[in-house]
Amino acid sequence: AVFVKDTGSSFRLPADPATPIIMVGPGTGVAPMRGFLQDRASSGARDNVLFFGCRGEDDFLYREELEGFQATGFLRLFVAFSRRVGSQKTYVQHLIAAQADLMRDLLGRGAHVYVCGDASKMAPDVRAAFAEILGGPSEVEDMVARARYCEDVWAAQSV
Repeated sequence: AVFVKDTGSSFRLPADPATPIIMVGPGTGVAPMRGFLQDRASSGARDNVLFFGCRGEDDFLYREELEGFQATGFLRLFVAFSRRVGSQKTYVQHLIAAQADLMRDLLGRGAHVYVCGDASKMAPDVRAAFAEILGGPSEVEDMVARARYCEDVWAAQSV
């Protein structure tokens, strides 16, 4: 027998594929976003945005796959490089802020936000970027309460 446990997590795609999604997955946080993109592409859903972050070109995980989704119109991809030689440090929250108009448009159309990765610095900074766009932290909290802002984050413990 096979058992599937419902964890009660809200880290799930919206039921309606017409609902836009905004994904934030720097580093290995991109892993669940790949599954989301595969699912969305198979259902023809095109309102998909991903903010991915890595140190440099060598750390750009799943580059060909992500650029393939972008080339076929299933993804708007924004990549932040934090250690690229000759470039200023850029993190995903900077790109989110730079795309404030796009974020307002998608959120105004009911977009769901998914954040996956570091809980210690990235997740709070991303939440602050969305709070700035939306008009305050209470707006983000309202989205959390309605399962439209979902986090799957973790932090390393120092010993």
